[in-house]
Amino acid sequence: MRIFNLKQLTIIFLITFVLLLNTAKADYPNTSVGIVDLNLILLEADAAKDAAEEIEKIAVKIEEEIKVSDEEMINEQNKLIESQAVMAPEAFEIKRQEYEKKVQNYNASRQEKLRSIDNLLGSSRNKVLDALKPILENISNEKGITVMLEKSTVLLSAESMDITQEVLKALNKELPSIKISQD
Repeated sequence: MRIFNLKQLTIIFLITFVLLLNTAKADYPNTSVGIVDLNLILLEADAAKDAAEEIEKIAVKIEEEIKVSDEEMINEQNKLIESQAVMAPEAFEIKRQEYEKKVQNYNASRQEKLRSIDNLLGSSRNKVLDALKPILENISNEKGITVMLEKSTVLLSAESMDITQEVLKALNKELPSIKISQD
């Protein structure tokens, strides 16, 4: 019986591994890679720009409403402080508690208004991404691309692999604008 040394076992293992790799490789199709810059698309698409402008208008309106409401709450607080000197302690305590409840409700409402801006941004982004998926599928089928990668995850690629401008052009044609509705 022959005993194999470590060097011989390593060589046998490597040969076996290479043979297995070659047989497994035969099952995969030729791979063609496409690169897409989603960040650029989400910034430069006509629909995304249009949505950003509409959302900015809504945000300015909400900020103005919040500013006015903030001033009203401050004025009410000042009146409460001024009335403390002329009110009975029990009556003042009741008014203070009412004011604190009002402040809590106001803060919740304020946060909801601010959150609605984030929701509008997310919704418009999702609409662009939803419209983007069939476009990416069509272009990948036309070009025979089997793997699509986001540009921010790629360290190095040939410039010819980047199909961002082609995708952007198709997206602008397919989705020229997005309707933004504030609920």
